[in-house]
Order: sequence, then C-alpha cells, then structure tokens
Amino acid sequence: MFSKAESITMKLDGIHDAASRRAAVQVLREMPGVRSASVRQGAANVSFYPDKTTVPEMTAALADAGFSVI
Repeated sequence: MFSKAESITMKLDGIHDAASRRAAVQVLREMPGVRSASVRQGAANVSFYPDKTTVPEMTAALADAGFSVI
C-alpha cells in the first residue's frame, strides 16, 4: 500500500537567480518519491511520499548540489 503524500517547505540558502531555482527544483524532482517541487524566493515547496524519500535525504541531495537548508 502506498503512503499518503506529505508536503514540506524548506528554506534554502544559495538561491540567487532563476538558474539556481531551476537547479534546486531539478535536484528535488529527480529524487524517488518526490511528487512535485517548486522553489520561490529562497524556499522549496515539496510534495513527497515518505516511504520513498525522507527530508534528510532531500536535504543531503540539495547540499550535494551546493544549497543549504536553513
């Protein structure tokens, strides 16, 4: 049985322009279990399935791409 999707907003450091927003969105959308992701004004809004990915995994993926979750 599938888990219910959860939503989270993560404040991000390292978002300076449209290119960095797109890069952060791409990192999140490529993760298994991420249903949707958008980044606006230094915050990522993510809908995800917690049985497929976790907040620490998303945080680590963003950190690997040069973004900090604050």
